[in-house]
Amino acid sequence: MATTPTPSGKIRVLLIDDDPDDHVLTRDLIAEIPGNKFELEWVSNYETGIEAICSGNHDVYLLDYRLGERTGLELLADAMQRSCHGPVILLTGQSMLEVDLAAMKQGVADYLEKGRLDSTLLERSIRYAIQQDRYELELKKQVVLRTQELEVANAALKDADRRKDQFLATLAHELRNPLAPIRNALQIMKVASDNPVAMEKAREIVERQVRHMIRHIDDLLDISRMTRGKLTLQLDSLNLNHAIDDAIETSQPLLDRSQVTLERRLSKSPIVISGDRLRLGQVFANLLNNAAKYTEAGGKVIISTSQEEASAVFRIQDTGLGIPAEVLPQIFDLFTQVNRTLNRSQGGLGIGLALVDQIVKLHGGTVSAKSEGIGKGTEFVVRLPI
Repeated sequence: MATTPTPSGKIRVLLIDDDPDDHVLTRDLIAEIPGNKFELEWVSNYETGIEAICSGNHDVYLLDYRLGERTGLELLADAMQRSCHGPVILLTGQSMLEVDLAAMKQGVADYLEKGRLDSTLLERSIRYAIQQDRYELELKKQVVLRTQELEVANAALKDADRRKDQFLATLAHELRNPLAPIRNALQIMKVASDNPVAMEKAREIVERQVRHMIRHIDDLLDISRMTRGKLTLQLDSLNLNHAIDDAIETSQPLLDRSQVTLERRLSKSPIVISGDRLRLGQVFANLLNNAAKYTEAGGKVIISTSQEEASAVFRIQDTGLGIPAEVLPQIFDLFTQVNRTLNRSQGGLGIGLALVDQIVKLHGGTVSAKSEGIGKGTEFVVRLPI
């Protein structure tokens, strides 16, 4: 189909017919159509007809069934093999069922008997063919678009399934790991019941590993609530620094074990929000834990708070391993795990940042991540309404 109209705005019609008398007949019928809105051109042989269709310079093609020793349907098939197409009306000397059926299979828009042809019928057929071609082109565009959308959705499902499998494997590993020290501690308690020091150390091991398992199970319960829309808040008037203090108390042991220095730049003036202290403490603790895990010994984590217009802003910056640019858009997706180093395995279950994102959203806020890449640290920014 032609992509641009003629300067006069007329519909361009090409007749492919080896009979000059048919050309004269068609020209006269076109001239009879009211409004003079059609422009007729004529080619008289097979190859020129194919080239004309492939040029795409016409709005509709009138194709004679007989073209010397060849047929119009053969011409149409050859054009289609060259990926050339357009709205075609087949002109026949007389109606034949087998020709009509063959024309339909070839995608011909209409077929007309020359002996019964008049200007009204020709105009109606031309306009119908053009409209049908437009519908087909639009349908093809929609099919291509929908196919692309399905491919994207399918890729997302495959990625989600991959991340789920990775999560389950990691979860099994994380829940199994504490069992060995717990079992060893129980063995020590059996044979050292008369040794208070050994008993106390064994008890501490069990207590520490149980806390580790409880933390994972609590996260799993929160994820279950989150995916079912059951995660709720207990809102109250809250000084933001109080929730941050809770998070520091929770994360300080991990920061100490990682030999990471924590620097506080908290606002001296109270920043009061409507929030759930426990849940916000969980948000800030997850971000602090994340920074501690991915910052090498001797590194630094800086936390700061400020008020920007109607928002309370919490920033946490680390000098750690950073995040690859291609991972940043998915960093808050459930089960996303980032391998930020080749020689250090600190990946978690891939649920902490998803919980952070969900809890912050429930507070009407936003959380974002920024990193210049591997080895260049990471910054998370949480914004909450005042």
